[in-house]
Amino acid sequence: MKPRILLVDDDPLLLAGLRRQLRRHFQIETAPGGAEALQMVETQEPPFMVVVSDYRMPGMNGIELLARIKTLRPDTVRMMLTGSTDLGTAVQAVNEGHIFQFHVKPCPAESLIRAIHEGVTHFRQASARTSQLQDMEKSMALASEVQRNLMPKDHLVADGLEIAGKSQWCDETGGDYYDFFIRQVGGQSHTGIVIGDVTGHGIPSALLMTTARGFLRERITAPGSTAAIMTDVNRHLARDVDGTNRFMSMFYCEIDAARRCICWTRAGHDPALIFTPGADAVEELAGPGFPLPLGVMKTAPYEESRRAIQPGQVIVIGTDGIWEARNPQGDYFGKNRLMALVKAQADQPAAAIAGSVIKALDDFRQPRPPEDDATLIVIRITG
Repeated sequence: MKPRILLVDDDPLLLAGLRRQLRRHFQIETAPGGAEALQMVETQEPPFMVVVSDYRMPGMNGIELLARIKTLRPDTVRMMLTGSTDLGTAVQAVNEGHIFQFHVKPCPAESLIRAIHEGVTHFRQASARTSQLQDMEKSMALASEVQRNLMPKDHLVADGLEIAGKSQWCDETGGDYYDFFIRQVGGQSHTGIVIGDVTGHGIPSALLMTTARGFLRERITAPGSTAAIMTDVNRHLARDVDGTNRFMSMFYCEIDAARRCICWTRAGHDPALIFTPGADAVEELAGPGFPLPLGVMKTAPYEESRRAIQPGQVIVIGTDGIWEARNPQGDYFGKNRLMALVKAQADQPAAAIAGSVIKALDDFRQPRPPEDDATLIVIRITG
């Protein structure tokens, strides 16, 4: 099929002559002015590959027409054929109409045919890039949907606990991960909570996050402490990321509400923060030493820590995308600001606390775009 070309000129004799010259090479459509051309460009499919327009036309000149066509059909190649030899007109046409080529009348037929063929080639290349970009955007949207479906869809209310999580990604997909679940340990129900932060952003980080989630979900079906679980996940992950310079931090804890106890293991992740309202105190759930992130060393050692918990306490676990977020002045959101918000709402449901922190983070950062993924888990000890 011949390439579809639109010729625009208010001179019917010129249009007829151009049609005769070009019809052996192209499928030619004509328009007597800018308004008619715009309607054809907007409504007809498939799109015109090339539009060749005169400059001086009543109502709408060629520069205005080509500039509007660029908005309507970005891939359509725009050319100008005019009797004006003014350099200023040519410069304006290039800057405002974003034209592909500028030709002065009378233009030899061979030159015009060659120029239009070049425009057709340019259109096909641009269309292919647009199609690839659209396919990529669809794939990214699907990947984002799949990844979000791996996160908890709602907050969790268990015996004596309320747990809620929120995650914001700075790309379509993210490297932050959180999860919570019920796990049977020695005949007792423990509530498991995990948060992770993969280096980098985008698809590579999302794939590593998904891999880590799979390893953890499989491992928690077998007996073992939080340290044993972290050790096994690290061994599998280190094998997969060997030589890639990728790793992830993780904080994994289990709460035994019946015994009012929390045990946890860190792998290069910031400590959780626990607020005790009666004492108006914020403490860290840190543990011994400085454990390595997952994936750095296959034989890295991990240790479990534990402490008692009591009703009214609020535990906050986050990724550094929260406290390292910056406002337009360059100030950091910080952990003090985070915990001040938690203290002020310690008697509210966990989901409300998490939501208010994320809103405050958005308000603090605006209009600055997020530079990192930000994830937060809030745990309220209710009984």
